[in-house]
Amino acid sequence: MHISEEQLEEFKRIYKKEYGEELSDDEAYDAAYRVAGFAKLAFDFYVEDKIRKQKLRKDPKGFSLEGDGVYTCPICGRSTPANEMWYDKYGQKCIICQKAIDRKIIPGKVCKNTDSWYSTWEFDSYFKMKTPTVNKLVRQNILRARIIPDINCSIFLIKDNIDILPPKKLLESRSVQVAENTYSSQRWYKFQDPKEVLKDYKILEYINISKLLSDN
Repeated sequence: MHISEEQLEEFKRIYKKEYGEELSDDEAYDAAYRVAGFAKLAFDFYVEDKIRKQKLRKDPKGFSLEGDGVYTCPICGRSTPANEMWYDKYGQKCIICQKAIDRKIIPGKVCKNTDSWYSTWEFDSYFKMKTPTVNKLVRQNILRARIIPDINCSIFLIKDNIDILPPKKLLESRSVQVAENTYSSQRWYKFQDPKEVLKDYKILEYINISKLLSDN
């Protein structure tokens, strides 16, 4: 990807205006190259999405993706070849998860609305709760899971666990500055009281607060 001298100087000018710092030519080129690469990816994704939506008008029930690419299913998280991915009004997902949608085991909206459900691994991310503990709560009928056949993947709809699992918006991380021009993501339990945030949700009874607040 070629970046002209004029484009480089313009990038340096904008950077100085926004951040008050001068960049060397090497620094500016590296940063500009990364920005340009990201912009190209975003544009390619936009074009690809437009093409798929146009095709969907002709095939409203959906279609398999084409090409040699490998995609990550937004539901089960598996890496899946293009010809085993399905695209419809809900977006793309693997054929196995599509079958679960067709059988009404899971709703199609989970493809795009990831805030409406938790995956098994997210219990560790949000609550430091390992998979064996999650499975135990399912067996005890404390958590209700939607199980996708064939791959034994479980998802947990918030509407199915309304008094147990909180909305994800309560558990949002925040960005904190750790050095000059350097930021890090800070988990919700590092700047909020878990007992206060989760006081209306039964999941609190099964969380190890000391473990949650530890740095490990």
